[in-house]
Amino acid sequence: MRAHVSVPVVLSAFLLAGCAQVTDQIASSDAAAVYAKCMADVRATAESQLISARLWLGDGTDSVNKLTDAKPFVAIERDALTQVHDRTLQCRQIVAGDKRYAAWNTPPWREYFQRGDAIYSKLAGGEITAGMANRLTIESRGKFQTEALRGNPEAVRPEAVQQQKTAEAMLQATPQVAAAQPRQARQRLTTTNCAWFGNELNCTAVR
Repeated sequence: MRAHVSVPVVLSAFLLAGCAQVTDQIASSDAAAVYAKCMADVRATAESQLISARLWLGDGTDSVNKLTDAKPFVAIERDALTQVHDRTLQCRQIVAGDKRYAAWNTPPWREYFQRGDAIYSKLAGGEITAGMANRLTIESRGKFQTEALRGNPEAVRPEAVQQQKTAEAMLQATPQVAAAQPRQARQRLTTTNCAWFGNELNCTAVR
């Protein structure tokens, strides 16, 4: 695998319009380039544009508001998230089936994708807020970088490492906000706390 094949943060894990048309090019094209085109097609969809405003992108454009977003996705956003996730899974198969990119089958990558799928499941199911999903995404990306760099000092681009450091600093400086509540229940605010158990998420509501 080339050292710098990587995926954008939350949309990478969730994130096919156009992908089916490019998969037959793998035999004559570089798999990483085809994958990048596939992901670009996903990000260009209306569904991706709808949810990206609330999801952590990790490209330097994210604001603290994404970490304090105390509302879960509404029905239309959950449907869009599911469509984006399904298309992204198809994009992953482009590189997963190419032996030149065998590193994608190593623990750091497999666990990163597994954690991303776990975050997706909780967010699509309405169990966590967008802010919680973004916090978990930053944590997952940090774990991935630590493991990937341990095995290969060039596995992650320097700019990606710096973006992660910035995200983690922002995360540490931002307190978790209680989930938004219906008017009649505001006097009993509920916060959902999530913790990683391996690569699985355990989330509980705390009043």
